Amino acid sequence: MTEILFYITDRAGEGVQTALAWRIADKAWRQSHRIYIHCGDAEHARAVDEAFWRQPATGFLPHEPAGPNAASPVVVGHGDDPGDHHDVLINLAPAVPDFATRFQRVAEMITGDPDLREAGRARFRFYRDRGFDIQSHRL
Repeated sequence: MTEILFYITDRAGEGVQTALAWRIADKAWRQSHRIYIHCGDAEHARAVDEAFWRQPATGFLPHEPAGPNAASPVVVGHGDDPGDHHDVLINLAPAVPDFATRFQRVAEMITGDPDLREAGRARFRFYRDRGFDIQSHRL
């Protein structure tokens, strides 16, 4: 069964969710996982991809936008099913994607921003109501 992990912080503001996603993706990549970062739309995916080139200034995380030839260990996309090439899903979209349960692990980022927090509560209820074991980590 898919492992569901919620990473929760009270920090709010532009870039907090992306910084958390970078941190989780970096850790998973260092453990040899392949990561798909799911965004709500194309604009969000582009913003995350661009931010990952600057997060943090001293680090590097091999990533690229989703596409038919994407081969990096970390792929940033939206909308379409990412296929079976990844084992960790970092969900930055407001809703749970239909393909989420095909991953070994799903990471959800919850920040102090009211809209993101409310969407996170809805995703938590989604997983809980379907019987998933949920782990929460306060950051």
